[in-house]
Amino acid sequence: MIRHAESVGNREYRIQGRADYLLSEQGVEQAHALGQFLVTQRPKPTHIYTSPLTRAVHTAEILRDYWATRESVAQVTLFPGLQEVKNGVLDGLTWAEAQAKYPELCAALVASTDWVPIPGAESLKACRDRADQVIQSLLETHQNRDCLWLVSHGGFLQYLVCALLGSDHTWGLSIPPTARFEFALEQNQWNTTSQNRHNALLWKIRCFNEVCHLKQPELQ
Repeated sequence: MIRHAESVGNREYRIQGRADYLLSEQGVEQAHALGQFLVTQRPKPTHIYTSPLTRAVHTAEILRDYWATRESVAQVTLFPGLQEVKNGVLDGLTWAEAQAKYPELCAALVASTDWVPIPGAESLKACRDRADQVIQSLLETHQNRDCLWLVSHGGFLQYLVCALLGSDHTWGLSIPPTARFEFALEQNQWNTTSQNRHNALLWKIRCFNEVCHLKQPELQ
């Protein structure tokens, strides 16, 4: 699982949500840094899925091209389920713009840690249900030895990681651009009710929120 590289919206501190933005110049450099790193790893991706938002698609295409110059590799497939959390009326606004346009809503959002509904936005449960559906769909579609790359967004990856780990709670994570999470699992054992459900040899976290490929401070 990979977060897209820095976008113009990130650079402008916008609440991006489903608003569409290109990668920034630094974002392009970040994606290339990750591509250069991943091409040294094995196995190669057999399937590459990405959110259809431009910042994710461009990231996925840059990563794929590092493999495509060396050998046959999977095409980039758009997967709407990987889109960013929908922030409704706040999509695309900076916080200052949001406060000016929706002062009462913004005041309510900062007044409490309890969930406050935003007009047109996804609910917390809807986000988690979508993450659960993505994981279940991939488990039903793929087999052992398939190597999947999922390019998504910082907000939604929180739900996706917790869904894969089977956590009853959704844990908050600060996920930097191009951070990657790598998991290995035995697909044919996933639904087992035997002792193997608790066999750590079958489910492995190989890296978690890793950005070691961003060696140069200016890329972080």
